[in-house]
Amino acid sequence: MTREHMDLTPICQRYKARVIRIIPQEDYYLVETNRGPKELRVWPRVDVMRWSYAWREQMARQGFRNVERFIRTRDAKPYVVSGKKGYTMTDHLRKVGPYTPGMEHAHYAGQMIAKMHQAQSSQSFPVASDLLKREQSLAVEEAKRARHVFEHISETPLKGEQRHFIASMFPPLLERMERSAELISTTLIPEEYLAVSHREMGRENWGLVEDQLFLRGFYRPTLSIQHRDTATLLRQIYMDTQNLSSVDAFLDGYEENKPLSYDEYRLLLAFMAYPQEVWRQIENIVHPITLTGEAQDESALVQVEQAIRRQQLIDELLQHIAQRAERGRRLS
Repeated sequence: MTREHMDLTPICQRYKARVIRIIPQEDYYLVETNRGPKELRVWPRVDVMRWSYAWREQMARQGFRNVERFIRTRDAKPYVVSGKKGYTMTDHLRKVGPYTPGMEHAHYAGQMIAKMHQAQSSQSFPVASDLLKREQSLAVEEAKRARHVFEHISETPLKGEQRHFIASMFPPLLERMERSAELISTTLIPEEYLAVSHREMGRENWGLVEDQLFLRGFYRPTLSIQHRDTATLLRQIYMDTQNLSSVDAFLDGYEENKPLSYDEYRLLLAFMAYPQEVWRQIENIVHPITLTGEAQDESALVQVEQAIRRQQLIDELLQHIAQRAERGRRLS
């Protein structure tokens, strides 16, 4: 978006600050002003922008103010709509420390995400059940595509380590993909438990500002259901710490505000179990073979092996969360 040649002067003039210069960044414009640096973002979907503004403001009204909020224009509007695009401006945080998911931070992060999800749930846009159906369809179709690739590879003349590696790795990968896709597709969640969020959430959405945990980002318009972004973050928390106590601290904080049902836990497990990273790394090997018949170098095999080891760590997380879900089920 920022690589396009765009005249942003009329947009910037809608704000009170005097613009000194505009510097394109990877996914936003850094605007240097007489009131400090700002970040200007372009939203291809105005409806998503309005939805994002609403949940941020609701969180702030509920006391969770450590979240990026949209700066108001000269006429007190929180965003600008011009043509078919939306524009928002936020403060540029200069000194943001890395998020370290220790026990205290993980617990507070869980509380914040639960509040974010509650705020998002109060908005009527869009239909969450439709997004769940999309996730189910994507998981099933990806598993089918992996099986098709495997069947094609089995007919391709390969030699040595590449042949042995693919022959040994593909069957368990397919089994996991198909089992996870089935679990995603068959887990029944009442519509009142379904709500929309951003499709993925990770460590880049957190930072420390003056020793305070700060929630940031969420400007990409891709949406999914809340369980998917929670699953993504839990995977990262565990990969960063390899400490199940940090995972429990996050979930304890989350459930203080938004308890999870047994079926919701099952859906979290289904999203976490899906071996997307391993599949992507294997696909990086097999795709050139299917096109040209040429194998990649051994570094590609090393990357797959590393992804498999990470997946094995995730298996420990899955077992732990499954036990937590069962304990909650017995107590309910």
